[in-house]
Amino acid sequence: MLSDSQVKALKPKEKRYSLADGEGLSVDVFPTGKKKWIVSYRVNGKQTRKNLGEYPELGCKDARQLARQCKAEAQGKMLNSPSVNAVIEEWLKLMTPRWSSKKYIDTVIYRLNYITEDFKNQPIDEVDRKIIVKKVKEIVNKGTLETAKRSLRLLNEIFNFAIASDYTQKNPCTLISDVIPQQTVRNMPSLDAEQMPEFWNRVTHSNVTPELLHALKLACYTAVRISELLQSRWDSGEIDLENRQWVIPASRMKMRRDHVVPLTDQTYTLFKELYDHKTDNGYIFKHTRNPGEHVRSESILAIIKRNGYAGQMVTHGFRSLFSTHTNNSKLFRPDVIEYQIAHVPKDRIRGIYNRAEYWDERVELMKWYSEQVDRWMKGAN
Repeated sequence: MLSDSQVKALKPKEKRYSLADGEGLSVDVFPTGKKKWIVSYRVNGKQTRKNLGEYPELGCKDARQLARQCKAEAQGKMLNSPSVNAVIEEWLKLMTPRWSSKKYIDTVIYRLNYITEDFKNQPIDEVDRKIIVKKVKEIVNKGTLETAKRSLRLLNEIFNFAIASDYTQKNPCTLISDVIPQQTVRNMPSLDAEQMPEFWNRVTHSNVTPELLHALKLACYTAVRISELLQSRWDSGEIDLENRQWVIPASRMKMRRDHVVPLTDQTYTLFKELYDHKTDNGYIFKHTRNPGEHVRSESILAIIKRNGYAGQMVTHGFRSLFSTHTNNSKLFRPDVIEYQIAHVPKDRIRGIYNRAEYWDERVELMKWYSEQVDRWMKGAN
């Protein structure tokens, strides 16, 4: 490696000559006394020489830096690329303020740490497809296909962010999803509308507490996710009896945005009865042995199973029943039904969600459906 004093002391000769500095960098000394820095490297097997500049305008240290950068760019690499872990931390710092669910944040961090554990300290520009495929196959071989799929999806976002931030020019996650076997999607078991009168006849005549029966009825009337129902609280102000609205906060919603459920005469009455008998302002549906916690979904599922519907009906089945029955009625637009059960619009251009979207139509929808549920509970189809 040459020093500035050595380069400065180089004298011209009759013919041009070169002196190597290392790593493909050399200084050419011309008969005129000019000294030029030259970097040599191969691209696709072809030898290339590039003039970087003259000495002393370009000193030894700067010439070496420029030579490394030139070779990196020629090979499609970026110099001083941050580590994978550093990019993930930057991405999380930018994204997490938009996420209200701590559980979701923890899940994202876990999945990113899991898929990058073997290369998290590597410069992100040096991570290639082979490294990621190896890790994804390892996750797949453990049988956790959903984890592999979701972890890879997050890593893909990290690389897109890195490209936008000019940390790399490539996304090695492309096509890797092809090594993840397709899963056979099994729909949650659900009863048909014709089976509901018998279902409610069995349930209402079984050994079930009034509180759990209210929860089961509300799950059917509202078609909300069971976790959104059982984690409801009085002190959150979400149950607005005066305006006949149930505003489920974003922190409990799968899509992390507030969702409003119109309260019909039937659901208003159920919530009013629960309110009149509440013991504190905590969870509406309390755990029997631990009042500071909410009822578990397994308790609701146990009622369904005890009445002979194991394998035929689950708590999520009320949502499937709602969707099927309301769509089959042809009385309501599909978009209205989708919004009411808080499904993401398929057309993401419409994706800025207004929690009161289609409000009047959804009020009519829930009123109609509550009357259908009433008929089932009374034994009529």
